[in-house]
Amino acid sequence: MKRYLLFCALLVAFSASAQTIGFGVHANMINSNINAKVKEIAGITPTNGIMQVALDQVYGLGYGGGLHLDIGFGLISLRVSGDYITLSPDKDKFKTFVQQVIPGFPVAFVDGGKVDMISGNVNAKLVVLPLPVVKPYVTGGGGVVNINATDVTISLIGVNLKPVSILKTQTVGTYNVGAGCDLQFGPVSIYGELKINWMLIAEGTSTMVPIATAGITF
Repeated sequence: MKRYLLFCALLVAFSASAQTIGFGVHANMINSNINAKVKEIAGITPTNGIMQVALDQVYGLGYGGGLHLDIGFGLISLRVSGDYITLSPDKDKFKTFVQQVIPGFPVAFVDGGKVDMISGNVNAKLVVLPLPVVKPYVTGGGGVVNINATDVTISLIGVNLKPVSILKTQTVGTYNVGAGCDLQFGPVSIYGELKINWMLIAEGTSTMVPIATAGITF
């Protein structure tokens, strides 16, 4: 609680000294690269002893969006953002992946596996080329992310097996670096950026999630 109050006080202090304050909305697209380890699927032991599920092999693109608050100090600014991103497995990709790990078993994906991520971040932005309209920048920061995944149900010879957990529900730290560009049109700014996030999930070491973001700030 004390840390939260201190953060709020610092945010108010920064806001009071800021040259500009802007509020906006943005959309996100991710190509996930999250590794989840599952020792067994419904009592079936993989040939390699551990089933390592790489979500980029069984999932498509993830989509989402969020809100952000920009606090400007000239060439340097702070962006406080909140985001929601969701992604779901591709049935054919999941089936192919499981059959590679557990060869000889007619396993099929049935349902589940949806991953929802809610995050909050504070990023610093540094404009590297302050042109009148086009303003390229670099950015970096950190925050926290809550991850919630539904259990996966698969079938063996047409019979549904016991649901399996791919990722446990968890709230972990995250940090990121990236670059972007603002297009300034009077009081309105349109931007696009690419960031790489590392999420410190329990299932493995830090995890990379490339994020493409486009938004508008008023």
